[in-house]
Order: sequence, then C-alpha cells, then structure tokens
Amino acid sequence: MTRAKTSRHRTLVVALGAVALFATAALATWTVAIAQMQQQQHQHGGAEPAKGGWLVKLAPDARTEAIQRQLRGFETTMAEIAYRYGEMYWGGVDGNWGYAEHMYEELGKTLELGLERRPEYRVSAEAFVLKTALPQVGEAIKKKDPALFKQRIESLRAACTSCHAAEKHPYIKIALPTVRRNPIEKP
Repeated sequence: MTRAKTSRHRTLVVALGAVALFATAALATWTVAIAQMQQQQHQHGGAEPAKGGWLVKLAPDARTEAIQRQLRGFETTMAEIAYRYGEMYWGGVDGNWGYAEHMYEELGKTLELGLERRPEYRVSAEAFVLKTALPQVGEAIKKKDPALFKQRIESLRAACTSCHAAEKHPYIKIALPTVRRNPIEKP
C-alpha cells in the first residue's frame, strides 16, 4: 500500500470510528431519556401516588396535623361554599332547578364536612344556616318557584352574614352573586 492509500485508509477508519462512537452515544442518550420519561409517567400518571411523597415522609402521628394545615381550617370550606352558593343562585335564577338542587346538596355536604373538621362553628352554623335558612332555600328549589327562591336566597344571605358576625367576622357580608363562574347553559 502506498503512503497516500494508507493515509486515506486511516482517515476512513477514524471517520467510521467517530461515526460509530457518535451513534453509540446518541443511542445511549436516547435510551436514558426514554427510561426517565417512562419512570416519570409512571410516577405522575395518576395510577398511584409517588412513593415517598410529602405525607408519607412524615411520622404517622404528624400526618393528621399536616393534613389539617393543608385544608387550612375553615377557609377552604368557605371558598367552596361561596362557589356552591353562586352556582345555586344562578341555577335558580335561570330556572335550571336540577342544577340549583345539585349545588344546594353539595353546599350542605361541604358545610357538614367543614364542621366535622372545625366543630367549634357548629352551634352558629346550625342556628343561622343548617336548620333554618338553607333548608328553606331547598324547599323553594323543589317547588321550582322563582319568586320564593329569590326571597329565600335573601334570607340565606342575611343568615350567612349573621353567622359570620356571630363568629367574630362581621366584616364578611354576603351579597348576591354578580358573576357567573361556570358556563352552564340556561334551560
């Protein structure tokens, strides 16, 4: 072999080696990326919670308190009640009585669950809302009576405001909803 042929042969072998090395590195990188993606999908796919999540890492006797902190006392309950109240209102105003009834029922459940976590509010909630104004709104919804519904909503609104005042939150004064939060079709 001549010197020129040997030089070309070496260049070709080096180039082929570099291509093979590059292809091997690309394949290894691709394999690692796919494996990581599959692992992440498995962890976050919703099928089962990630092992070692924040709650599991806590000592068993600290978990209840941590959950209570996450639910933030009665704040999250009140946020959901405000949402359900608004949706119930618009359902009744629109004559969508099935939707109004659904929101009425969910509002009651939400309040009961909140009181389970914060029983110190039960006396006021029962006196002002649960045993008085809220069931009256439910009756108006069942009767599908728009005028009665509006009257009972006003009573519920006043009862909620009174309940807040009784629990040392007189600055929370409930109004009628003015903004629709869900794009529910009118019947």
